[in-house]
Amino acid sequence: MTNEITIEHNSKAVIDVLQQLLDNLGDLTEPMQRIAAVLEDTTEQAFADEASTSTGEAWPVLSDAYLEANPKRKGGKMLQATAGGLAPSIVSEYGDNWAQIGSNKIYAAIHQFGGEDDMAPGPAAIPAREYLGISKEAEADILDILEEYLAV
Repeated sequence: MTNEITIEHNSKAVIDVLQQLLDNLGDLTEPMQRIAAVLEDTTEQAFADEASTSTGEAWPVLSDAYLEANPKRKGGKMLQATAGGLAPSIVSEYGDNWAQIGSNKIYAAIHQFGGEDDMAPGPAAIPAREYLGISKEAEADILDILEEYLAV
């Protein structure tokens, strides 16, 4: 992926199980493929709910000034105004001991983390609207995948 954003999830439970797998096994492609699918589902749900993946809190609404300047954005889903926009750019990838999700859009990071006007030319002061991350449900699903794989 180009213009990659890296978000590390530091769940001790997930990391402990992953380390156990790495120590005892080798090629974890099959569970990593399933984990990548969980990450993708979680991100798709964030866009559908317009809410943070990790907290479930609703994204900040679009400002009145923004909506006035961009009337086509009124009533639509945030970060999904165009067919070639952020939501459809999300892809997951996986390998023998890793899984990741991200976007190749140059503006993906500012929507994930938020921005200040001094960060880029033009208005860049926008609140974070987290769409990448791991919900409690996704964490449980990932642990289930890993535990199932260990039990085989």
